[in-house]
Amino acid sequence: MLTALALPVMIGAAGLGVHTMQLAHVKRELQREADSAAMAGAYSLYQDQGNSAATAQANKALTQNALVPGATSTITPGAYTSGSITYTSAMYVRLVSTQPTALMALFGMSTSTVAAEARAAVVSDGKVCFFAKENGNNTGITFAGNSTLDLGCGAGTNSISNNAVNVNGQPTVRVSPIVAMGGIPPSTAYASGTMLMPNHSALTDPLAGNDYDPTTSDVSNGKCKNGSNWNVIDVASGTTVDSSSGSPYAPGCYGTINVQGTLTLKPGVYYLANGANNAGLQVGAQGHLTCMGCTFVLTSTTPNNANSFATMDINGGAEVDLSQSTSGTYNGITIYRDSRAAASNQCCQVNGNSYSTLSGAFYFPNDTLTFNGTSGMSLTCFQMVAMRLSFSGNATITNTCDPPGGASKWSISAVRLIS
Repeated sequence: MLTALALPVMIGAAGLGVHTMQLAHVKRELQREADSAAMAGAYSLYQDQGNSAATAQANKALTQNALVPGATSTITPGAYTSGSITYTSAMYVRLVSTQPTALMALFGMSTSTVAAEARAAVVSDGKVCFFAKENGNNTGITFAGNSTLDLGCGAGTNSISNNAVNVNGQPTVRVSPIVAMGGIPPSTAYASGTMLMPNHSALTDPLAGNDYDPTTSDVSNGKCKNGSNWNVIDVASGTTVDSSSGSPYAPGCYGTINVQGTLTLKPGVYYLANGANNAGLQVGAQGHLTCMGCTFVLTSTTPNNANSFATMDINGGAEVDLSQSTSGTYNGITIYRDSRAAASNQCCQVNGNSYSTLSGAFYFPNDTLTFNGTSGMSLTCFQMVAMRLSFSGNATITNTCDPPGGASKWSISAVRLIS
């Protein structure tokens, strides 16, 4: 009699153990499905494909990874707030499955409901203040020499080379993250804690979408020349010229600004349009150029000739004190080389002695831009965007500011599960 009474309890207990394992397995499989679908939908949002396309991608992932047949799904794309953080592009997936639990029927539980949910979102993954546009097999970023560089921000490139970011020599590099579509060989040059992010998705030029190339209303023979002669600013060695009031030299178009002495310019935009050798922006070893709130545009009066564009040559012994324009077309830009220009071997290096101060963005869309740092230089809110970047020398850069266009344009995004 006692055995008969105990039998249902024994069957129920056995059923409880069997079905607990069964339901745990189903839960794991549902979670894998939900995670996969949420990530697929969030990647679609990351690519700006819209909510409908993101929902379709999430459903596609569920179809391809149907580990638990018959599960019902809820898919919800859109913004999501967790605490003080708002994710503007997020994908939520919830899956529910009803499983038979026959051995538990004695306790009125012939079926059990199992659910799993996942949420993925586009999240910030750091900031890049130094970007190489290279998207082929050339190295995008090079750290060279025996320099010590603290860039105060991340560096990235779209190079697909196995050596998209390369180290030559024995520099000490403090920059994080370092991001590339291609490979980033490990190196002892990188400081402890540096985040290397190879095989990354393509980064967007943070200064793209703005038309910085000047028009004939700013750059023409009539604007840049006096008759057949170029307008020039020529300050000889030992000479001091204070033009901070706009006299004798106002913002405008010149063939050459040649500083061998000391020159202070009025805030504004200075177009350099003579592409001949020893023209454009020239600062000699004893030169001292000051222009706060300025942009220098290296351009041409004959833009159909890609080899006619101005270059710059700033000697490493020069003192250069420059800061960016704070309004107008070139807001945030300190030096820009026209995007219609062919890459030049005469260009482009950022130099300056230990007394120099630089801030703002240096934008050279088609050139290799080389930064030669000098200990003692003051570098605040400093960015570089070029086809390729090369760093050497010593520098410590503070980049806690909002760069041109706002911080979001310089941020790196990634897709991650957030719950």
